[in-house]
Amino acid sequence: MPQLVKGGKYVFGWTSVKDDISLRIPDEAFEEYDFTNCEYFILISGSLASGGFSLCDKRSIVKSKIGKRVIASVGYMEESDSFTTGILEIIYSGERWLSWTKRKGENSICLSKELIGILGLSVGSKLLVARGSGLGPAFISKGPIFNEAKKHGDLLEY
Repeated sequence: MPQLVKGGKYVFGWTSVKDDISLRIPDEAFEEYDFTNCEYFILISGSLASGGFSLCDKRSIVKSKIGKRVIASVGYMEESDSFTTGILEIIYSGERWLSWTKRKGENSICLSKELIGILGLSVGSKLLVARGSGLGPAFISKGPIFNEAKKHGDLLEY
């Protein structure tokens, strides 16, 4: 996994919004964050500087410091492994938004037209997938890291 600049984030590569409004998760990210048995994912908006979102496994977020607040916001019920909010429903919590989605096929997730609109994306838009927090990878849509990655023609594309 390349590091764009010394001391900077490690990146998995590029992904893009597919015609069916899905995103492919790079294989290395899928393995590093142990998404193999994950059916549902929590999406948390990224920073103002980098845009995009973080993709988190609901199992790991439950154990985190922000877990209770996030899980309550998206209405996840552990006992029934279900949600009280709709798939890809956007929930605002302070300055951030949250949502949840399902795995699609091998290493992909479903998005919605509303969500890609909020992100300022469209079909074909690229996102840089980088090592995020311990909870999941960051899907970066703008900013200095995104711009630096454009200079690296050797990054994998998914």
